[in-house]
Amino acid sequence: MTVRWLEVPRPVEGLAQRVSGDSPGNPVKKWSGAHPDSVAFLAVLLFLAVLVPGHRLWEAQLLLVPLLLTVPGVLLLRALRIPGRVVVSFPVYVPCASLAVLLFSGLAVDLAGPLIGIAEPLRPWPMLVTLELICLGLVAVSVGAPASAAIPWRSLRRPGRAALPLILPLVAAAGALRLNSGHGHGVALIALCVCVLVTVAFFIYAPKLDAPVMAVTLYAVGLAMLWSFSLRGASVYGFDISDEYYVLQQTVAAGVWHTAHPDNAYAALLSTTVLPAELHALSGLPALFVFKVLYPALSALIPVAVFCLARRILSLRWAFAAGALIITQSGFGQELPAVARQEIALVLFTALVAAILDSELARLQRWFLVVSFALAMVLSHYTTSYVTITLLGLGIALQFVTSWFRPVPKVSGGMVVAFVTTALAAFFWFGPVTHSSSNVSQFAQVAQAQGLNLLPNRAEGGGLVGAYLEGNTVTPMSAAQYAAAVHQKYVATKPFVHPLPDASDPQYALRNSATPTPPVRLKPVYNALGEAEIIAQQVIYLLAAVGALFLVLRRNVPLVGRQLGLLTLGTLVFLVTIRLSGTLATFYNSERALLQAMVFLDIPLFWCLQALAGTRKIRQAAALTAGAALIAVIFTASNGLTGAVLGGGTASNLANSGDDYNQFYRTAPELASASWLGAHVQKGQLVYADEYGQLPLVSTTGIVSGLMLDVTPGTLSSQAWVYASRTNTIVGQAHASYKGHSVSYVFPARFLNGNYNLVYTNGSSEVFHR
Repeated sequence: MTVRWLEVPRPVEGLAQRVSGDSPGNPVKKWSGAHPDSVAFLAVLLFLAVLVPGHRLWEAQLLLVPLLLTVPGVLLLRALRIPGRVVVSFPVYVPCASLAVLLFSGLAVDLAGPLIGIAEPLRPWPMLVTLELICLGLVAVSVGAPASAAIPWRSLRRPGRAALPLILPLVAAAGALRLNSGHGHGVALIALCVCVLVTVAFFIYAPKLDAPVMAVTLYAVGLAMLWSFSLRGASVYGFDISDEYYVLQQTVAAGVWHTAHPDNAYAALLSTTVLPAELHALSGLPALFVFKVLYPALSALIPVAVFCLARRILSLRWAFAAGALIITQSGFGQELPAVARQEIALVLFTALVAAILDSELARLQRWFLVVSFALAMVLSHYTTSYVTITLLGLGIALQFVTSWFRPVPKVSGGMVVAFVTTALAAFFWFGPVTHSSSNVSQFAQVAQAQGLNLLPNRAEGGGLVGAYLEGNTVTPMSAAQYAAAVHQKYVATKPFVHPLPDASDPQYALRNSATPTPPVRLKPVYNALGEAEIIAQQVIYLLAAVGALFLVLRRNVPLVGRQLGLLTLGTLVFLVTIRLSGTLATFYNSERALLQAMVFLDIPLFWCLQALAGTRKIRQAAALTAGAALIAVIFTASNGLTGAVLGGGTASNLANSGDDYNQFYRTAPELASASWLGAHVQKGQLVYADEYGQLPLVSTTGIVSGLMLDVTPGTLSSQAWVYASRTNTIVGQAHASYKGHSVSYVFPARFLNGNYNLVYTNGSSEVFHR
C-alpha cells in the first residue's frame, strides 16, 4: 500500500477521473462562475502587482519572495487539475511548478519584448505584466476544475510546532556572519552540532512525531548546512558560481538575454540568467542575495522531496533517514551552493521523478506535469539533463527486461515521456538554440583519444580495491616539478609568451608551500572516524544495491517500489562507471553526481534496513543503531565537525583558515582590486592569477580569454598583468592544477617585486604590471 506524506481521504478513481480527477460514483460538483477560490487568486495577483513597485522595502521583499515561489505553482497545478491531496503528499510540487512558470514567463518576455519594441524586457514592469498575464490565463483555465483540485491547507496541523526547527538555519547564518566579521567559530560549531543531534534524535524518535514536523526539520537542517557555506565571504562562495554570478550581473545590467552563446554554457542557462534576473527584478532582492540566500533556500527542498517520495514505500522513520542522508554528504552543503545552475535543476529533477512515479495522477495529468518539469530542468542545467537522460534510459531498458519475469509493465509512459522530452529539449536547446554544446563535443574528443581512462591515479603495483576506494582524486606535485613541466608546456604551446631574462635565476626557483593546519588531537579517534566514513559510504552503495535487487525481484512489491529499484540499479551502474573512469570524472564531478544519484539510492538503502528490522525487538534495535550510526558518522566526518573538534583542519563553514578558506573565501578588498584591474586591462593583454586569485577576477570582471593560471617566473609574460589575492600576499601561498595534479607553492613575490611595478594595492591584494 502506498504511504503518503499526509493521510488525505481519496475518492475511488474511475474513467472520468483520469482526465478530471473526479469520482464517477460520487461526482464532485463543478465550479461555475466566479468561484471564491478564483476570486481569492485574483486578489493575490492584484496584491502582487501592488507590492512590486515597492520592492525596495525589505518588508515587501519578505512578502514577494514566498508569493513568487508559491502562487504561480499553485495556479499551474490547479490548471492541470492535479488533485490537492497529491500536492499535499508532495508539497515540493508547488515551488517547482512556480519555478517552471517563472522560467517560461521570463523566457517569453525576453524573446517577445524586442519584437514589440521593448529593448530591455528583463525589467520589473515587462516581467510583472507577463507573469500576471500568464497567471491570469492559468486562473481562467482552472475555473472549471473539480473541487478535488483544491489544496486542503487545513490538513497541515500544528503550524507553530512545525516551524520551530526553522531556528536552526538562522543560527547557522549567524555563525557564518560572525566568521565573516573575524570572530571565532563558536556559533557556527554549535549550529552544526545541533544539526547532527537533531537529525539523529528525530530519526530515533520518529514514531512519536508527525510528518509535517519531520519534513520541516529536514528543510531546516538542509538550509542550515547550505547557508553555513553560501553566506561566507563578501561575494558568492565557490568556483563555478563565480562565473555564474558574472553572467547574472551582465544579464541584469543589459536587461535582456540573447539565445546564442557559443562556447559559454553558463550564459546559455536560464537558471543563471533569466530566472535570477526575474527574481531580482520582481522581488527587489539584490542579485547577490538571489544566489547566496534564495537559491540555497530552494535547494534545501531536495531532502524534503526525497522524504516525501520515500513515504510511498517506507515508514516515517526510514523515509526521514532517506532525506537526512543527502544532507550528511559534503557535496550537499559545500558543493551545491557553489553551483547555482545545479541547485535549481536538482530541485526540478526531484519533482520530475515524483511525477513519473506518482500513481495517484491520471495519465494526462502525469504527462503534462512531467513535460513541465523536464523542460524547466533542461533550461536550468545541461549536465543534470544529460545524467537524467542516462538514468531514465537505463531505467526504461531494465524495466523492459524485468517485465518478462516480474509483474511490471514493459514500458512506463511517464518514464518514456520524461526521457523523450528531456532528450529532445536538450538537443535543441544546447544545439540549434544556444549553440552551447561544446562541452559534449570536447568530452567526445577526449573519450575518443583516451577511452574511459580507468583508474588513472592507480599507483604502479597498487591494488584495484585501494585505487577504487581512492577514486579519481587529485594527487600532489612538487613545486620544482611543476615549474619545469609548465615552462616546457608554454614553450611548446604558447610561443607568444616571452619570459624575462632572469626568470631562470636560482634565487627565484619555485618552492613548496603547505597550508598550516592545527595538530590532530586524539589521533586514533581521528583516524577511526576517517576510516568509518569510507566504510559508511561503501555501505551506502552495498545496501542500496541489495535493496534495489530485492525491490525488483521480490514478490508483492508495489509498482512504485519496483520502478525505484530499477532506477537505482541503473544509477549504481552510472556511479561505478564515473568512479572508475577518469574521462567521465572530468566531465562531471563525482560528488555532484552522487547528490543526484542519492535521490534514488537512499530509498532502497533504507528499505533494506527497514526490511531487516522486521518485527523482533532485537532486530529493530540493531537496524535502528545501524541507521543512526550511518547518519551520524557521515554527517560528522563529511562536514568539518571532526576537524573542528579533533584538529587537522576543517572547511570554511567552521574556520577562517585552511585550503577551503583560501580557495573560496573572498573579501571586499580582493573584489575592489579585481574591479580596478578589470577597468585598466586592455583587450588582448595577458592577465595572470593563480587558482586563489582566479575567482574574484572571474566573478567581478568576467576575464576568461587571456587569463593565465600559472604564476611562475618561467611562464610570466614580460608585458603581463599579475593579480595577487589575499592568500598570495598575506599568506604568501599560491596554488595550481597541472594534468590532474595539485601544486601548492610559495607565491613568487620576490620575482614580481624585482621585475614588475606594483600598480595597485589596498593592503591585502595587489596588482603588478610592467
